[in-house]
Amino acid sequence: MYKKLILMMTLMLSFNLAQDFEMPGLGVYVGGIYGTASGDAVDDLEDLGYNISGPMLGASYATMLGNFPVFMGAGLGARSFGYVGHDDHGDGDDHDHGDEDISVCFQYFDVWATMPYPINDKMNLYGGVLLGMPLSGTVTHGDEDPEDIEDDGLPNGMDMGLVFGLGYALPVMDGALALNLGYALGLAELESDAGGSNSTWSHSGFFMSLNYDIPGM
Repeated sequence: MYKKLILMMTLMLSFNLAQDFEMPGLGVYVGGIYGTASGDAVDDLEDLGYNISGPMLGASYATMLGNFPVFMGAGLGARSFGYVGHDDHGDGDDHDHGDEDISVCFQYFDVWATMPYPINDKMNLYGGVLLGMPLSGTVTHGDEDPEDIEDDGLPNGMDMGLVFGLGYALPVMDGALALNLGYALGLAELESDAGGSNSTWSHSGFFMSLNYDIPGM
């Protein structure tokens, strides 16, 4: 895992060497994720797939570290996945109710840092790292209301991953509003007290966000 982090950061440093950037400063962002999971804890789930979750909501800051531009941010993040389960919960009878879609969503506190590589004056590629701590979680069965996940069902410890994406300054608000599309690749093997140490998983997914650079900040 650490070799991948070092390789990614080395590539981004070489991309940005001697680049000249105009840094926007402080901003805010909002978005969501289309996420999934992999690992021993979820491999046996039927039709394991993606699920939309959110919000991603926080503050960002762009600055120069020496000769290198860095975008940093912190705020609420999300992880999610979906699968098909059997509808046999909470009804107290033995009837076959068929299958239902089940979505699992976790809310995180995320801290991230990326380095951009400009394609032109409105578009850039970026890559970086993401760290997160779980705050809460819900499970939704079909069309029913979400049910809170107990504390022992939340992931233990910190999530860590890589993020890659494309940023585009929209032709509104003098370029202060930008659209970010990207992919988050989870590297940490997560576990919970409910699942045990032999049952681990990791999160990944596609994300989209809007970032607004606050004028004069």
